[in-house]
Amino acid sequence: MNILVLLFFIHNVLATTFLGIKFFGSKNRAFKNFGIALLLNSLAFAIWTGAVVTQPANLEQFVTIGVIPFIISLVYLLVCGVDNFEKEIRTRLIGVGVAVVACLFLVRTFVYPSNPMFTSEGYFFFNMHPIVQLVYVFGFVLTAVPAIFVISSKFKGIYAILVRYGFMAEVIGGIMLITNRDPQALVISGWVMGFVYFALWSTLLFNSKAWSISK
Repeated sequence: MNILVLLFFIHNVLATTFLGIKFFGSKNRAFKNFGIALLLNSLAFAIWTGAVVTQPANLEQFVTIGVIPFIISLVYLLVCGVDNFEKEIRTRLIGVGVAVVACLFLVRTFVYPSNPMFTSEGYFFFNMHPIVQLVYVFGFVLTAVPAIFVISSKFKGIYAILVRYGFMAEVIGGIMLITNRDPQALVISGWVMGFVYFALWSTLLFNSKAWSISK
């Protein structure tokens, strides 16, 4: 087991849990939905952390179980991203999003199953089929980016910059996790994600000024 890989997954679990609870505790509807998405991501990473620790023979089953909350989180990101839309349009988009997410899960599980693996150095690769990677990237970007713009617009000054570009960096890092097959690139992206998440949770959890000027 690679200790840096384990620490990366543990920190992701803690960071998304801390931030998820903070956003969910807000009275703002968009913040609540974003918080739920983060908590679902935390659950997904907790399951994958278990796989990193145990490195089970049925690794694909671990990955699939973790994918369930991750895919559901995309729905909540979509709900957050369309928060400012008219109710009828918002309802239709959410309906389409749920259908697409359900199809994505069926395709990645039964049509193009993944082949996750650990290298001899202990690095963890999801090894998704290229078609599944493509759909994941489109789905992640199209749901996460609008949601990030919605929540960051409710902050001011340096905090708006941190929230917008910090979470954007996490989206890019997430894409690297599901598409990358190079250990060096994986390490670099892991360090970037770790530092950015630290900046996000250490600021938003302990700096009340950041929330006092949010709308």
